[in-house]
Amino acid sequence: MHRQTHWQSEIEKCHRMNLTRNIPVLRFLDVTHGVTEVGHRLFVACTNDYLGLRFHPEVIESAQKCMCGGGFGSSGARLTTGAHPLANQLERELADFKRSEAALIFNTGYMANVGLISTVGRSGDVIFSDEKNHASIIDGCKLSHAKVVVYPHRDVGRLRELLDEHRSMQSCFIITEGVFSMDGTVAPLPELLQLAETFDAHIIIDDAHSLGVLGEGGHGTLEYFNILPNPRIIQVGTCSKALGSLGGFVCGSKCLIQYLYQRSRPFICSTMLPASILAASSKALQILQGQPERVRRLKQLSEMAKSIFSKCGMVFPPEAVAILPIIIGDETTTMKIFENLYQQGIYLAAIRYPSVPLGHARLRLSVCSEYVEDEWRDTLSCIVNTIKAVVGNFPGSVPTE
Repeated sequence: MHRQTHWQSEIEKCHRMNLTRNIPVLRFLDVTHGVTEVGHRLFVACTNDYLGLRFHPEVIESAQKCMCGGGFGSSGARLTTGAHPLANQLERELADFKRSEAALIFNTGYMANVGLISTVGRSGDVIFSDEKNHASIIDGCKLSHAKVVVYPHRDVGRLRELLDEHRSMQSCFIITEGVFSMDGTVAPLPELLQLAETFDAHIIIDDAHSLGVLGEGGHGTLEYFNILPNPRIIQVGTCSKALGSLGGFVCGSKCLIQYLYQRSRPFICSTMLPASILAASSKALQILQGQPERVRRLKQLSEMAKSIFSKCGMVFPPEAVAILPIIIGDETTTMKIFENLYQQGIYLAAIRYPSVPLGHARLRLSVCSEYVEDEWRDTLSCIVNTIKAVVGNFPGSVPTE
């Protein structure tokens, strides 16, 4: 019973610090609107469905046809019961889209990071991880046998010093998010790649929030910086955000992917995604490539938001597109704003510890290309007015470092 007492104590501590997490019941009506179990209609201003593809009729039709023709579940892991042809097809399509030699699908983006990092990091290696990297990267590092060195957020100078201090290590990996999920900032990839070349390191880029967002065609961080893939670059991605589906993937050299086949436990020991999910992801990727105007509209709506907030003195990082965090700081105040907006029919997630450090609570505003312009403008105005009413003034600039 001692554990039960400890758990209860921790729950009560969360209550006292206004850090309690509750799972909302929300049924989506379309890309941007949902309704609660009591019928409260909400405009969702924090979706990760950046391009609105999960409600696209062709995506839904592809999933339905596949499911009707072959059932829903996949029955087992790929190495034991075989892979549906769509798995190989989607991997080829993802590799081509990310301009890599090969790709490997995992069940989630979280599993892709854990499955990759825990497998490639060996005893005698060293991993350099940005301090604001996603929890899946942190957990992958913990599960690896490599030494892990955390460097200050986007601090290329300090990273250079750390790399120099660890020249004697066997192999080096620099790991960063392409777009940081809680700040919207973009990794300084050209500088990181230069360091990787200087110190003969591999660089792992988690492009979960970059696919469909950065670059003219939505290819992600490499396209944004006009960098061509090479064997030292490993890209991680997900189908569950801009593609509106489910599943993660790793793109890299054929040698790397073959190695993951043989050694990555999250891949080897997991039941494969249903074929209907693979079909939906494949169709969404095709739509993204055939309709680049979705990416352009996403950027236009993002600039609208930045313009409205700039009039109140809030300046977002210029490179931020889909993720625009409004950092309030105090957890209690952040929750008051969240609840006020909720009552007004706007769902804007309040992000608190442990997702961000204590005292750095924020409202994570995100942009979707399918927002109706007038409704989006009205929503932004309502958010501004509500923050002013609760806080008394408006937060300043979003920190970029």
